[in-house]
Amino acid sequence: YTRRAYHAGSWYSSDPHTLDNLLTKFLSDAENNNDDDDDDAADSTVVVGIGGIANACISPHAGFRYSGPTAAYSYLALKEALLTNSVLRTVVVLHPSHHVYLDGCAVSGASIIET
Repeated sequence: YTRRAYHAGSWYSSDPHTLDNLLTKFLSDAENNNDDDDDDAADSTVVVGIGGIANACISPHAGFRYSGPTAAYSYLALKEALLTNSVLRTVVVLHPSHHVYLDGCAVSGASIIET
């Protein structure tokens, strides 16, 4: 089944074109800012694994206007890891439940997640 995007239109735009433009801007701004940093500063702000490639990514998930610019740095590290390490094939996304108390965790049966 397809998991519905419950917060589309509230915490982020429900218009695919507007959403794509906003996310592209966040990623572009982060990439441009990262290119401007000197090597020491960039190394101190990114958690990396063996060979300088990210093994994990922790990203804020509040509304995009609050967390989007910061989250973009995490996703740039993830993108680099996926592009440079052909062994990586699986990305696991963990997130809190905002609506139901869970004593442990839940696993979705969705094969598609709407955005």
